[in-house]
Amino acid sequence: MSRLPAVKVLVTRPKQQAVQLAEQLDQAGARPIMVPLLTFRTRTNMENQMLSQQADRFDWLFFSSMNGVEHFHALVSKYSNMENWKLCHIAAVGRKTAEAVERVLGRKADLVPAAYTADCLAETFSAIYDPSSRILLIQGNLSRPALANGLRQNGYDFEKMVVYDTVEERGNQELLNMVLQKDKPEVLTFTSPSSIEAFLSFISEPEVEKDQLDKPCLVIGPTTEEAAKRHGFRNILLPAQYTAEAMIDALLHYYEQRTGE
Repeated sequence: MSRLPAVKVLVTRPKQQAVQLAEQLDQAGARPIMVPLLTFRTRTNMENQMLSQQADRFDWLFFSSMNGVEHFHALVSKYSNMENWKLCHIAAVGRKTAEAVERVLGRKADLVPAAYTADCLAETFSAIYDPSSRILLIQGNLSRPALANGLRQNGYDFEKMVVYDTVEERGNQELLNMVLQKDKPEVLTFTSPSSIEAFLSFISEPEVEKDQLDKPCLVIGPTTEEAAKRHGFRNILLPAQYTAEAMIDALLHYYEQRTGE
């Protein structure tokens, strides 16, 4: 018997990533409902065009997300050549980002911290590598400042490259309200603070919004957990590791506890 018998789970991840999470939920016995609230757009401005052609200025590429890897690759492929960057070492914030480096760039990351957080990556790097290292920090427009702050506090100079912008999928606002009122998902999933903010801003009826705050709210990591608390969610589930797979495990554990199995 399935451990998640027909539990309706709202998947709010961007479309590019929602399908895999929905498939994992389906395999666990849940009924995923996909309503992407955000999307990502490569930032093709003049600054990024120039940086894409300046590989010889850097010793390290720092990636804080899978999205950063994919959009950096898109920019370099458009304006330069990845072969030019082969001498740069690569640091990845966690396992999923490292997997994206291998899948998209065809290389293994040279440094992945034991704990998948920006703070741990900054600490690990500073314990090993010289402050003279020339670093290109690759991020999105809404990336947390923790990695930049950590590098700065440890005496590293770096340049920041914002390779993508996170924007709301306003075209799905009507769909979200229909799903919340008719399908009534029992579990909400969020993988970033911005997805929580978009979710709440899209809801048109105050009573519908109020009803969501007591539902199990499954988040990917502590930053998203903090945002959920700040916005009033009262039943927040945080996985042991900050990956989509661990989110599924956390949800399974939650329902096992409820059913006593």
